[in-house]
Amino acid sequence: MNIFHLEVLSAVAEQGTFSDAAINLEVSQSAVSRAVAALEAELGVVLLTRGVLGLNLHRSASG
Repeated sequence: MNIFHLEVLSAVAEQGTFSDAAINLEVSQSAVSRAVAALEAELGVVLLTRGVLGLNLHRSASG
């Protein structure tokens, strides 16, 4: 885990989509996806619920 992974998670939670978070962070969408996947793998929990209407923090990430 590094600060970038946490910044990405925060941006995705605020923006609601990987693509909007990527634009906000000025990185590629695949970099955002990889960062979230790496963070989820390291922590062993699902952090985002992916749905038709966008992304939401999963219960395990929202406290």
